[in-house]
Amino acid sequence: MNQVRNAERIMRGVGELFLNSMKFANNVNRSYSDEFAKEGGKVGYTVNARLPQRYRVNKGQALVISPVNDNIVPITITDQAHIGLEFSMASLTLEIEDYKKRYIAPAVEALVNQLDFDGLQRMYQEVWNTVGTPGVVPGSTGTLPQAAMAPYLAANTKLTSFGIGVAGRIAILSPAMHASLMSGVSQLFSPASQIASNFKTGMFGGAALGIEEWYMDQNLAVHTVGALGGAPQVNGAGQTGTTLLVKNATANVVGFWKKGDVIQLTGVYGVNSMNYQSIGILQDFVVQADVDTTAGGLATVSIKPALSTSGTSQTVNAGAADSAPITTFGHVSAYANLPSPQGLIYNPDAFACVMVDLEMPGGVWAAERIRNKALGIAVRFVKAYSVMTDQSPARLDIMYGWKAVRPEMAVRVAS
Repeated sequence: MNQVRNAERIMRGVGELFLNSMKFANNVNRSYSDEFAKEGGKVGYTVNARLPQRYRVNKGQALVISPVNDNIVPITITDQAHIGLEFSMASLTLEIEDYKKRYIAPAVEALVNQLDFDGLQRMYQEVWNTVGTPGVVPGSTGTLPQAAMAPYLAANTKLTSFGIGVAGRIAILSPAMHASLMSGVSQLFSPASQIASNFKTGMFGGAALGIEEWYMDQNLAVHTVGALGGAPQVNGAGQTGTTLLVKNATANVVGFWKKGDVIQLTGVYGVNSMNYQSIGILQDFVVQADVDTTAGGLATVSIKPALSTSGTSQTVNAGAADSAPITTFGHVSAYANLPSPQGLIYNPDAFACVMVDLEMPGGVWAAERIRNKALGIAVRFVKAYSVMTDQSPARLDIMYGWKAVRPEMAVRVAS
C-alpha cells in the first residue's frame, strides 16, 4: 500500500513537471483523448479532429445553398516514448522529494524534450507559408534594427493577409535567431520592464512585433534544401490539385527538391480565406516528398496546398501558365544544398499534439498514471521488483501523435 501511495505522489509531481517543461507542445492545440482509457492505446490508432467550415458569401434574393463539407483530419498515434530506470533497494529509502529530484525530474525533462523535438522536426514540413532567407540568420546582415525585425513582420503580414486572426501568435526560434533578434532591436525604444527582463535573461520575451509570446528552442528543425539546378518551369497550363508537372530542370538529379522545400510559381498568388481575393503575394507550396528529375529534365512534384482556383477550397487567384518559372525559397537555385534552421510563427490551432492512455499492466509492484483532459496530458509510471538482483526497475511512458491540422495558420522563418 505504501508503494502505491508513493507512486501516486510521484505522479502528481510528474504532471506538474510536464506542464512546466514543454515549449512547443505547450503552445499548440494539445488534447488528451480518453477513448482508450480502459483498454489502452496502441501506436497506429487514430483520433479524429474536425475543422471549421469554409463558406462563400452569395448576393441577391435567391437562396444559394453552400455545401457543408465535414472536414475531418485524422491524427495518428505514432509514438510511444519512455525512460527506463533501475534502482537498488537501498536507493529507494530516499524521501519522495529526493527521489523525484534525482531520478524522476531528469527523466520527465528528457521525455518532454523528445515530445517537442518530434513535433518541431515533423510539423515544419507541413507548413507552406515561408519568409526569410536560407543560410542567413535574420539580423546578421543588413541595416539594424530593420533587418532583425523584417522576417517576423513579414510573417505577420502573410498570416493577416490570408485572413488568420492576429490574437495569440507564438514564435519559436533557434538560439542564433533569438540572439540576433535581441541584439538587433536592443537599440529601439522599448518599455523599461521589457528591457530589464531581456537584459537579465538574455532572451527576447513578451508581446512584441505583433507576436504574443517568444520562445527559444534548441530542438528547432534544420532543413537542407534540395540540389536544384537548371531553370525549372511549369509543364502544362491549367494544372490543379496536389501534383505539379515540371520541365526544364537539370536532368538526372537525385534529390532535386527535398521534402519540406518551398516553391513558388510565377503569376500564382495566394487569396484571402474570407473574401477569396488575391493578396498580391506569391503563393508558397511545400514539397511533400523528395523529387528526382528524369533524363529529360522532367519531374512530378507532390505539393501542399492544392492548386485550386474556385469554390470554398480556393487557394490561388489563377492557375500557372505553361512554362511559368519556378523558384525555391524565392530564387531559382541560389540556396541549393544549404542547411537552414526553420523558425515558426503560428497560431496555436495550426498544430495538434494528442496524448492517449497506455494500458495498465498487472502483476507489478506499483502502477499509476495521470491523465487530464483539460490539460491534455497522459503519463504512465510502472515500477517492479527483481528478487534475483534486489533491483527495482521503473519506467515512465507517454504515447502521442502530432498533426498539422491547420498549417495555413503558420509561417516558417528560414535562416
